[in-house]
Parts: sequence; C-alpha cells; structure tokens
Amino acid sequence: MRSVLRRLLWLGPTLVVITLVTFGVLSLTLPVDPETAELPLFFNPDPGKAERLARDALRAVAEAGEDEAEAARTLGRLGGAALPFVLPALDSLSPDGRGRVVRALRPVGARMGLEIDEHWEPSREVLFWTRFWDEHSIDYRPTVARRAVLRLAQRSTGLRDAEVRQLDTYALDEIIAQMSAVDAHTDIERVRRLALLAAEVTGQAELTLAAEASAADAEHVASRWGDWWARARGSYKTYTGTERITAMLRDTRYGGWVAQAVRQKLGLLRSGRPALTALRDGARVTLPLLFFGVVGAWGGAVAGGAAASLSARRWARVFGAMGLLRAALPVALLAVMLSVWGGPGVHRVWVGGVLMVLGGAPLLSLYRAATADATSRDFIRTLESLGVSRWRAGVSTARLSSASIVAQLGAHMSSLVTLTFVVEYALGLPGLGAITIEALRRPDLNWLMAITISTSLFVGLLQAMSELLLGVLDPRWQDAASAIGGDV
Repeated sequence: MRSVLRRLLWLGPTLVVITLVTFGVLSLTLPVDPETAELPLFFNPDPGKAERLARDALRAVAEAGEDEAEAARTLGRLGGAALPFVLPALDSLSPDGRGRVVRALRPVGARMGLEIDEHWEPSREVLFWTRFWDEHSIDYRPTVARRAVLRLAQRSTGLRDAEVRQLDTYALDEIIAQMSAVDAHTDIERVRRLALLAAEVTGQAELTLAAEASAADAEHVASRWGDWWARARGSYKTYTGTERITAMLRDTRYGGWVAQAVRQKLGLLRSGRPALTALRDGARVTLPLLFFGVVGAWGGAVAGGAAASLSARRWARVFGAMGLLRAALPVALLAVMLSVWGGPGVHRVWVGGVLMVLGGAPLLSLYRAATADATSRDFIRTLESLGVSRWRAGVSTARLSSASIVAQLGAHMSSLVTLTFVVEYALGLPGLGAITIEALRRPDLNWLMAITISTSLFVGLLQAMSELLLGVLDPRWQDAASAIGGDV
C-alpha cells in the first residue's frame, strides 16, 4: 500500500513535468499565436515593462525621431498607465518636446473625459497637464484605484464612472479583477458595465456584453478579459519586490496557459468550447471502447494461457491462429472496411466495442507471455498429481497468469489508446480520438495540452490500480515489492 500511495503522491509533480515538456515541444512545433508571440516561453527576465515603454516613447516623441509616430501611438495605447512616468518628466524636456508629448496625449485625455481643446497653444496644454498631475497624482496608487473600481462595481453613478475613467488604463488590473465571480443573474450588469469601460480604454470592442446576455455569456466575457489581461498585463504594469519575481514566471506563454486552464476548465478550444467539457463528452465514447479493448486483451490472453497450461494443444493452436489472423488483418483496416462498405449502421459505439474486443491491445505478445508464464509453473503438475480437476487447475492458472498480463498491460496502454482513437476516427464516432486528430490537423494547443494531462492522469491512476490488483492476483508480487523496499 505504501508504494501505491507513493505513486499517487508523485503523480502531481510528474504531471507538472509532463506539462512543461509537452508545452515546450508544442510551442516550438506549432505556429505561434500572434497575440502571445512577444511573451517568453517559460521565463520572463523583464516583466512589467510599462515604465520602460513609457520612457522610451516619451524620449522618441520629444526628440522627433524617425519613430515619433509609432512612439506617439504607444503613449496613446499605454494611456493612464504611462502618466506616472510621463507627466513628472515634462519639465525636463525642451518647449518643443513638451508640445509634441502633450499633443500625443490628446487621445488619452479624450478617453479620460478631460476638456482639452485641440486649438490650445502647446504651452497652455502643458500647463493643463501639469496642474492635472499636481491635483490627481495621489489617485494613481494601487489602493486608490482598487477602491474606485470597487465602488463602481457595486453601484454605477456618474461620479464613480468619471473617477475610474480618469484613471484610464491604470485601473485595468482592478477592472478585470472585478469582472470575475459571475454567480448570479445580478452580476450580469456589473460585468457589462466593467467590460464596456475596459473596451473603451483598450479598443477591444469585441469583448463587450450584449444587452440580452445571460449569466453564462457574462462569465465567458469575463474569462476572455482574463485571457487578454494575462497576455497584455506586462505592458501596463510595473512590478517591484516579490511581485516582480512572481511575474517572471506568470507573464509567460506557459504562465498564461496555466492561468487560462485554471480559469476556463483547461482552456478554450478554437470553437470556444471549454476543453474540460469536450473531454467529458468525448470520454463517454472513448472510455467504453478502451474498456472493451482491455477486456479483449485480458480475456484472450488468459484463455490462451489457461489452454496452454492444460496441455490443450488444439485450443492452443486455435488461439495461436487467432493471434496470427489479428496480426495479418489489423483492426484499424477492418474498421476502415466497415466504414466504407458497411453503411450508416456501423457508426455505432457497439460496433467499435466489438472491434476493440477483437483487436484489443497487442494480444499476441500478451498471449505468449501468459502462455510462457503458465506453462512454467511446476505446481500445475503437483495439482494434477493430487487429483485436482483440469478445470480447477485452469482457473488457478488463469488467476496467476492474470498478474503477468496486468503487469504488461500498462506498457501496452499507449498502443491501446492509439487503436481506440483510430477506430473512433474510422467509424466517425464522436470520441476523444476524433477531436485529437482534428486538433493535429488544425493545431489547437489547448486541446493537445488537455488530452496530454488527462491521458497522463489516467495512466498514472491505472498504474496505481494495477499494483493493488497485482497483490490480489499473485502474492509473489508482494514479496517482490518487499524485497526492494516497497509495500504493495
């Protein structure tokens, strides 16, 4: 039992390593998502680059270099998040430089609801921003922004709305945080209000909520804003202390996938469907087929081993011929033939179950292992010399040879899962195999990661159950485990 518990405890760290390796391989193999292309894969040495972006854009606009237009657009995009770095630095610029900078800030002022006339002289516009910062610099603090957004989330008034709009992108972190936890119909209006404000600040007009939206729609929009913020957070934030250390791992492509997997049930597929929901629906087809394959593998191998142990040469030849026939006519080929010539009636789960029973795991190797294990038992002759009937001896042999089959079945599980996917695809069954093959044809990182996690978890639990079953089928496995310091 200790070895089983130890295996279960190691399952968590093993899954983490598997996800790291799989995510790295898929990210390097599949086309890169343009929205996450700028993020590092696993480690971000420079998270929270709002200050650097703001100062670089400020310098480029003030000096009127070749990239002035792009820098001006960067200032407009950063908005309120850049003001704590841009406005205090105005006095250090030349008069012409200050004029160019405040001109680049006009879109920001418009979003914030400030009354700035485009016909003002540059000096007057600079004076306006200087006075604004003198009066409102204290508002650009995380605690103040959090309090302002929380009041707006609780109840919308003109004053509260204007207070948050004045913070612009500086309040995005709190705005998106307050969209979460959609538990009731009353939360829809809160999400709609905050989503609209975030869309106006960032230009993400597609992430708004319609007037007739349901609670599920509100939860979906809130989740999509969370995904967007996981990708864009680094451009609007500046980290210090332990938060910066955390952001080095969080503000990465892998960190974004982990956040989405936790928030959206293992992530969203290209169709917008949660991966966990697709796994649950597909498992209703795949798991029965996999079970039939295991039953076919176990039943055929045990029967072959029992026949060999009873010196039933005729039955041994029959099982040998069946193994040869299965090798000569693969089940995948039979599934394709049925799909082509069998008509619509073959697209049923029970047809796939029959094919899996016939094909199962690599039965020929299991059959030979069971036969060799059974025929090597000296106690069979002892049972016969004591007058034990052939059938009782066969039952004992089947029980003991099952231990060898259980021990080998885990090694053949990957082949069995692959065969299940092929049968599903050939028969057009809506199982996990069809979704996986489609995800390989049209690369879907979230699904490939979800199927990797679920398969690894399934195999790990299967191995733990196999150890328990081995101790019941053959007590010698307990002795072997004790000899190496374990306990089945």
